[in-house]
Amino acid sequence: MLLGLLIGLTFVTPLVFFYVLVIKGVDRYEPEPWWLLTAAFLWGAFASTALAIVGNGLGDAVFTAALGQGNPLIEGATASIVAPLVEESTKGLGLLLLLAVSLLWLHEVDGPLDGVIYGGVVGLGFTFTEDILYISRHTAEHGVAGGFVLLVLRTVLAGLGHASFTAMTGLGIGIAVVARNPLLRIAAPIAGWCLAVLLHGIHNGLVSFFGGAGLVVKLLFFWLVDILFFVLLFALALRDRRLVREQLAPEVGVILHELELENVTRFKMLLPLWNTIALWGDGLAGYRQRRAKQLALIELAFAKDRAQRDPEDAEKAAREAELRRQIDGHNAAGVFVGT
Repeated sequence: MLLGLLIGLTFVTPLVFFYVLVIKGVDRYEPEPWWLLTAAFLWGAFASTALAIVGNGLGDAVFTAALGQGNPLIEGATASIVAPLVEESTKGLGLLLLLAVSLLWLHEVDGPLDGVIYGGVVGLGFTFTEDILYISRHTAEHGVAGGFVLLVLRTVLAGLGHASFTAMTGLGIGIAVVARNPLLRIAAPIAGWCLAVLLHGIHNGLVSFFGGAGLVVKLLFFWLVDILFFVLLFALALRDRRLVREQLAPEVGVILHELELENVTRFKMLLPLWNTIALWGDGLAGYRQRRAKQLALIELAFAKDRAQRDPEDAEKAAREAELRRQIDGHNAAGVFVGT
C-alpha cells in the first residue's frame, strides 16, 4: 500500500499541477489570485473527497439494501448514479461557498470564465486525491505494473475528467453572477450542476456496464469533451478581453494611453510568457511596476462592469474609486504599460 501511495504521489502530483497551469494559462485578462485557486484545489482534494467518501458509502448501502448483498448491479449503480450525484454536489458546494465569499467580500468571481476556472481547479483537486487513492489500492492488489497501468488510464488519458465535469457547475455559477434575470440566476447553476452530473454519469457508466469496449468509447468521447472544454475556456477568455476593451476605451486619454489599452488586451497575452516578456523592459523592478498598473487597469474594467450592473452598491463605487487612485499614482510615477 505504501509503495502504491508513493507511486501515486510521485507521478500524479506533477501531472495534475501541469493541468492546473494549462487551465490557469487561459486566465490572462482578469487573472485569479493563486491563493484563492489553491483554496479551491484544496477543497476538491480534501473536503470534497472526504464528503464524497461518506456520501458514496451511504449510497452503496442503500443500493445493497434494495438489491440484495452480492447483486452485480450494485457496483455499477453506485459508480454511475450515486458517485456523480454525490461528487458533483460536494465539489459544487465548494464553488457555492466561493461564490458567497466573493459576493460578500472578495469580488473575485466576475463571470463565466472565473466560474469555469474555479470549477476546473476544484475538479483537479478531487482528481489528485482520488487518483492517488485508486493507484495506491490497485498497486497493492495488482503490483507495480498494475499501478502504472491505472496511472496511465486515469491521470494521463482521463486526467481532465473531473475538471471538465465540475467546470459545468462553475459555468452556471459564473453565468448567474452576470445575469440580470432573477430566474436565470437560479436556473443557471442548477443546469450547470445537472450537466456535470450527466457527464460524470456517462463517464462512469460506460466502463461499469460495457467493460473494455466502454473504456474505449469513454476515452474517445471524453477527449472530445476535453477539447470542447478548452474551446469554451478560450471563448470565455475572449469575452473577458472584449469586456476590458469596452470598459477601458472611454478612459483612453484620461488615465491610460491608447498604446496601453492595446498592451492590456492583446490576443498575444494568451501565449505563455508573452506578457512577462512584453513588460520586462529594464528588469524586474520595472516589470513589477508595469504589471501592477496593468492589473489595476484590468480590475478597474471589471469594477466598472460590476458597478454598472449594481449602481446602488456604494462598496462597488468605492472600489472603482480606489482603483482610479492607484492608477493615478502609477501615472504620476511615470509607469507605462509596455516598453
